[in-house]
Amino acid sequence: MHTKRDLRQVQKQKLQAYQGPDRLTEETALRAKLFNTAQWAAAKTIAVVLSTPMELNTQPIIAQAWANGKQVVVPKIVAKQMQFVAITPQTAFTAGALNIQEPEENTVYPPENIDLVIVPGLAYTKQGGRLGFGAGYYDRFLSTYTGQTIALALTPQLLETLPLEPHDQVIDQVLTR
Repeated sequence: MHTKRDLRQVQKQKLQAYQGPDRLTEETALRAKLFNTAQWAAAKTIAVVLSTPMELNTQPIIAQAWANGKQVVVPKIVAKQMQFVAITPQTAFTAGALNIQEPEENTVYPPENIDLVIVPGLAYTKQGGRLGFGAGYYDRFLSTYTGQTIALALTPQLLETLPLEPHDQVIDQVLTR
């Protein structure tokens, strides 16, 4: 079995190589599945990342959340801790830690008011195992989070098994094609 570090490199390459109409079709299908879940319907506040080009495009998720009257919160790294900050269509962004877009706003959104976290990652298993990007921000956040978690797994992200460790947090539901 690969080490997590090796596996992260492989997964990044697979995701960067997975482009074109098939990927766009799959992303659209996964978002449609998300919008049809009971968790989405019930959630008033959704936490989602501002995706990088390698990741599933989350802009349509943010737009749909706003269209459904939901509050959207995105991660922001402050003093090595991941916090969530509310965004609106008027929010200004800057490149933050790891060169990921972050809101300039600093007001921390209370985690207990987040109903659904759409958890990013490099790989997932159908059982909810997740390989993150290696910084541990989500595992630390999810270790105390009590709401719902969902991941959207593109075909190259779905693996049979992952080298999970005790601190790795399991996702409630992994949506696949």
